[in-house]
Amino acid sequence: MEIPAHLHFRMPPEWADHSCCWMQWPTDNFPSDVTSSWSNFDVDKGRISWAEVANTISQFEDLKMIVHPDNITSAKKLLSHRVKILNLPINDAWARDSGAIFLLNNEQKLGGVDSDFNCWGYKTDFELDDQVANFMIKSSGAKYFKNNMVLEGGSIHVDGQGTMLTTEQCLLHENRNPELTKSEIEDNLKKTFGVTNIIWLKHGTDEGTDGHIDNVACFSAPGTVIAMTCNDKHDPYYDKLNENLEVLKTSTDSSGNRLKVIELEMSYKRIIPKDDEPCSYINFYIANNAIVLPIFNDKKADENAKQIIQAEFPNRKLIWLDGTQILLGGGGVHCITQQQPRSQNG
Repeated sequence: MEIPAHLHFRMPPEWADHSCCWMQWPTDNFPSDVTSSWSNFDVDKGRISWAEVANTISQFEDLKMIVHPDNITSAKKLLSHRVKILNLPINDAWARDSGAIFLLNNEQKLGGVDSDFNCWGYKTDFELDDQVANFMIKSSGAKYFKNNMVLEGGSIHVDGQGTMLTTEQCLLHENRNPELTKSEIEDNLKKTFGVTNIIWLKHGTDEGTDGHIDNVACFSAPGTVIAMTCNDKHDPYYDKLNENLEVLKTSTDSSGNRLKVIELEMSYKRIIPKDDEPCSYINFYIANNAIVLPIFNDKKADENAKQIIQAEFPNRKLIWLDGTQILLGGGGVHCITQQQPRSQNG
């Protein structure tokens, strides 16, 4: 089996230039009753939100939407003419997790990683979605790399300079790769994504994915991390998020330099009925010349997030969209998108 890092392939940062963005259209059988945090999803309202994200991103880069053949009509009704619709039977709509993770080598040739996808620990049917990554890699003409470890794209984030962020809650969860030790998982990540330094945060915030990194921390530049914080000592996430923050403040990048940590205070508003999951402003998408940020009708927290994100990406247009329906489905803007970096072939 070919190893990406041995062939000088690596995962570029999300702010690198994109060839396109991939998404998946919510299906009629969207699994909304698997966990309490997904149980309030309305597929019709959700499709409107998916379309808003897709139509917005398509103004800045090509957008490819994978759509189940049974749902072509609903997709065409809501999607812009700029969005390219690709036919494929799928189960679900989270391209970040079931889709390919793209790589580039030193010659800017495109590679794609097809990891095992088990639907966040066998939470529902996933066999069709486990074929999405292969479809994306073939469609893009990328070099195919098979990764036999269970891994979702939302569980990792890189700075493009050798450092990766992830969470112990997710990658060390018994429903992912129980046969592998932490050091074996690290070895896989380094060989597959071309990183040399892995920073393990303890906690995520969402039940559905068992704590993906893309809700709590992300790189905004080499050596700079935006982190979800909580200043209310009575909030159930106070201890967890402050433990994450302490890890980040005491960690170094691949060059041995201390990280610059940008604190982004969470919204204390809870949108999901009977669920404590906080709204994540970290879960945004970096498009060519734009940032697509979810907001949650929490004026003070929304405005704070806008200011911090715009300051981190001053040369990109900041666009905010209501993230409520996507959150009710189990994620955010980042969760439903997957960037394909620009390669030597465009």
